[in-house]
Amino acid sequence: MKDLESKINFFKSNGYIILDNIYGSEECEDIISHAHKVIGKSEDLTPLMNIHKSSDITQKFMANRELLLFINTYFRDTALGLQTEFFFMPPKTVGFNAHQDNTYVKASSDSFISAWCALTDIDENNGGLIIWPKTHNEEALETVDTGLSKSDNQDPNATIRKTLVPKKYEKKSIKIKKGSVLLIHSWLVHASNINNSDKNRYVLLCTYLKEHTDFRSGAYARRTPFTLDDTV
Repeated sequence: MKDLESKINFFKSNGYIILDNIYGSEECEDIISHAHKVIGKSEDLTPLMNIHKSSDITQKFMANRELLLFINTYFRDTALGLQTEFFFMPPKTVGFNAHQDNTYVKASSDSFISAWCALTDIDENNGGLIIWPKTHNEEALETVDTGLSKSDNQDPNATIRKTLVPKKYEKKSIKIKKGSVLLIHSWLVHASNINNSDKNRYVLLCTYLKEHTDFRSGAYARRTPFTLDDTV
C-alpha cells in the first residue's frame, strides 16, 4: 500500500505515471486481433471509437485489477468505464496535436482519468506520446483552430485544434513497453509523434469516470458509462 500511495502522489504531482507490465503479450495481441476483425478488409485505419461495445475481451481488459486498484484509490470511489478508442496508427500517420482530454469530457478535475495502453513497444520514432508534466495544475488552457482538416488514419479531432502550452513547461517524450500503461490526468497536456517506423503503432485508450460524476457525452465519442467486471 505504501508503494501505491507513492505512485498516486507522483501522479497527483506530475499529472501522469507509467504502470509497467499491467498486461501480458497475449492480452495485447487479443485486442489487436479483435480490432482487425472489426474492420475486416477495409483499408481505412481511422481509430475505432468505443470498441468495447463490440468486445467482451475489451471490457475485461479495462477491468484489470491492478489498474483499477490505482484508479479507484485515486478517485476514492468506484470507477466506471467511459470510453475506448483503438489506434492502428500505420506508418507515416501524423500525431495528435497538443490537447487535454477533459476539454472534450468536461468532468470534475479529479473524477476522470485516461489510460493509454501500449499494445506494442512504443517510443518517439513510432508515434510515442509527448507530455508536458505538471500542466494539469493549469486545468483548462486556451485552444486554437489550426486550419487543418482530418488526417488519414487519425482521429477527426487530432489536428483541427491545439492547446496552447505555457512556455514554462517542458515537453517529454514517453518510451513505454508493450503491456504497460500511461495514466494521464484529465487536464495534462499531451500529444503524439508521427509514426516514422515501418510498423503500426497499436494503442488502446481507455477512459474512466468516478461514479455519479457529470460529464459530456459528445456527438462523436458518444460516451456512456458502464460498470467494470473482469469476469466478463
